Amino acid sequence: MNKMDCKKWVYVALLVLAIADLVSDWMFFRDVATAKNGLAYGPTRDLYKWLLLAFSILGTLMSLFEMGNLCSGICAEEQCFDLDEVNLFVVWIGDFPLLVVSVFIAACREEAISYFQLAKACLPIAGYVIRIINIFCKLCDKECECKWVAFGIVSILGLLGSLGCSVTIFLFTQTERYPDGSLNFKIPHSVVEGKYDHEKYFANVSIYFSHNIFEPAGQQTGIVDANILRLLKIDDIKSAPDDLSINVTINNKLTAADYMIEGVRPATECFTYDRTTNKIKIPIKGACPTGFITAPTDVFYFTFHFIKPSPPGLIFGDISYNMKYKSAGSDTCQYPNFTIENEVSDHSYNTDEAALQYYRAAGNEVSDNFHIQYTSSTDGKFYHPKDLIDIEEVWRMGFAFCKCTGSLSPNRDAGLLVKC
Repeated sequence: MNKMDCKKWVYVALLVLAIADLVSDWMFFRDVATAKNGLAYGPTRDLYKWLLLAFSILGTLMSLFEMGNLCSGICAEEQCFDLDEVNLFVVWIGDFPLLVVSVFIAACREEAISYFQLAKACLPIAGYVIRIINIFCKLCDKECECKWVAFGIVSILGLLGSLGCSVTIFLFTQTERYPDGSLNFKIPHSVVEGKYDHEKYFANVSIYFSHNIFEPAGQQTGIVDANILRLLKIDDIKSAPDDLSINVTINNKLTAADYMIEGVRPATECFTYDRTTNKIKIPIKGACPTGFITAPTDVFYFTFHFIKPSPPGLIFGDISYNMKYKSAGSDTCQYPNFTIENEVSDHSYNTDEAALQYYRAAGNEVSDNFHIQYTSSTDGKFYHPKDLIDIEEVWRMGFAFCKCTGSLSPNRDAGLLVKC
């Protein structure tokens, strides 16, 4: 094979890699631009999206110019423009700025793992390695003129910077970083369909309900000590074939309150809360005595609906809910006359506000079968935020453990049917 044939094969390889890189860039932009607010994952900051769009358009124009030049080198004896000069502009104007923005975005994302994603992450690295080798071969040529040496050195600097960014993106997307700093390479198990680590985000994560009615009589405990009730685990809602309903019935007395919770895991649960001692007594573990509540003063009706994932927009799906309320002396269910906040820390100690929020139970403290914590077969206590892991700490995103931009609580949907 003569020198000209070898050069054309290099041009063919660079052309194929340039096309693949261009497609990969726009696939990445599509993933970023279509991201919606959902469980764990949410949209990228608008600034990064606009920068990514601007540099993707600029990079596309430069790539088309480069591909046209490579095609002329394949089909004719000489290229329209010298490859070194083209590389200089393509790398510094098209590739490098786009890669810098992509590094910041990739640091806060976790990509699905598949052989396709692995190949997509490797292609840019291969392209830059071939370009660097090609320029080094020219620089080592004794007949190389001084002006090409200058072009080559500046191009190599840009290529090394772009290669460094590509390797960084590969590291961010193909490895998992643990809180202790150790890294683990993700092993693909499918060709195209990517797999996400559901256990990492949703193990032991439940929806908790906070309301002033749960608090001790005449006391205002700190937010970390607020009494909160576990309603449902996220995994239960995701795996259910239909919407899930749960009802919290309360009979408020002078110094105590009887609770009956009807839903899933278990079907029924009852206990008595002493508002003076802030303690719970359980008549029958995981069940209710007959006629435990005969004259309820407050009833909360919840319906939860799982919105199925639709990647790349909605990676893990989302959860919506609706709620109605019935007070003593009323025969009809109404929409609550209090505000429901998205975080327990946002709700104040009055009956005008309540809150729903995701929390993860530390260790094995959460039970699939109960809505409170059991300290014995006859005694228990409410959950407290200080005993749980805030979902913002659980849902740290990507290699850089960025702050979650997804939903920290279920989203209210007034159109959901509530069984009341």
